[in-house]
Amino acid sequence: MTPPTPPRPRRHRRKLGAASLALALAASLAACSSADTPSPSTAASASGPVTLQVWTWNLKGGDPEAEAIIAKYHQENPNVTIKLSEVGGTSDTASKLLAADKAGDTPDVVQLEYRAVPAMVVSGAVKDITADVASAKSGIDPNIWALTTFNNQVYGVPQDIGPMALTYRKDLFDKYGVKVPTTWAEYAKAAEQIHKKDPDAYIASFAANQLEFFAAQATQAGAQWWSTDGNAWKVGIDSEPSLKTADFWEDLVKRDLVKVEPLLTPEWNAQVNKGKILSWAAGAWAPSVIYSVAPDTAGKWESAPLPQWTPGNPAVPFLGGSAYLVPAKSKHAKEAAAFAAWLGASDEGSKLQLTLDIYPGGNAGRQATLTHEPPKLMPQQKDFYQVTDQVIKNTTIPVTWGPNVNIAQSAFGDALNKAALDKTSFRAVYQATQQAVVADLQKSGYTVTK
Repeated sequence: MTPPTPPRPRRHRRKLGAASLALALAASLAACSSADTPSPSTAASASGPVTLQVWTWNLKGGDPEAEAIIAKYHQENPNVTIKLSEVGGTSDTASKLLAADKAGDTPDVVQLEYRAVPAMVVSGAVKDITADVASAKSGIDPNIWALTTFNNQVYGVPQDIGPMALTYRKDLFDKYGVKVPTTWAEYAKAAEQIHKKDPDAYIASFAANQLEFFAAQATQAGAQWWSTDGNAWKVGIDSEPSLKTADFWEDLVKRDLVKVEPLLTPEWNAQVNKGKILSWAAGAWAPSVIYSVAPDTAGKWESAPLPQWTPGNPAVPFLGGSAYLVPAKSKHAKEAAAFAAWLGASDEGSKLQLTLDIYPGGNAGRQATLTHEPPKLMPQQKDFYQVTDQVIKNTTIPVTWGPNVNIAQSAFGDALNKAALDKTSFRAVYQATQQAVVADLQKSGYTVTK
């Protein structure tokens, strides 16, 4: 599909020159490759000994699985040494990368969540690696390449993906006689049943700082928080489909049917272990996260398709997931792109990602999941990966992230948490966030249409 003409800022064009790229994440990348093109692994060692500085959170130094992956790459590419540096989440890493870019001292490879990629492209902090990864195109499906492809230019290699699902405590749903909800209306009824059976138990927590989750909810309901319109941006945070999802969660919070609690706090972890938080609507990576904080609950959970806003429409967006990008000032850009391509798109690399307990974006890794043991959290659910793979193939919704996600995060999280605690309007938070995002885009020189 041909992406729309890029939205350009009206001023600051030298500063924001990279904004001439279309930021439509729905843009697809043709999956073609030449049999005569060297593999990414071979290309990596062609220019002599190099050391690649890699910022990552999936590949942790000292972790046996991660070290085995790096050792395998070095075995095949003896002239390339990988030096891992563990970094925090996307916000911290993006800020750190921008500072490093300004100082002219960047790593060679950096891991970022997909939502942060547009801002890095606009800033000029990451490199167009289209030519460098051309031979890897066929290793990843177009709808996944689209997460890092703008105006047919590739800025990162997808590593892991997060097709959405509902992970829930099957034993307690059964105990309380609660059916797994197939719609969000049924989800609200299930929340009532659970809280009535056990006043200390909740179907889920309400984590107001999870901007990406609420954006995904709105997307599933038919909204687009950011989209392109010719040379302009459109912002739909306060669109009616989006506001209806705000109303839904406001109702559950006001009726005390979800627990207002950030994710992965000591309190959240304790409640999960005690069987007082019974589900998590998130990406397919959720089971590994739950297992990391509540391993003793393994065997009591299962995953099911995400509840639907419109009955009969199973489409969901990806939630979370990340890519490896090459900073614009990398000293070894070609070798860096080759390593990222091997890890994410090669048969060998994408299969090895399964050892990290993440859901690989590469075709070979995804195919390997179909015969792989289910996540440790639900060893009894043998069809876990089959169900997830069907979501990826048939029902993923393209999502566009804007260049100022950080502004939305700042305006949204604390305000929504306060509204949840004070039992005030969620719609007002969404509307205020809309205003802040639009004002920032306009201040930065972009045209914004309604």
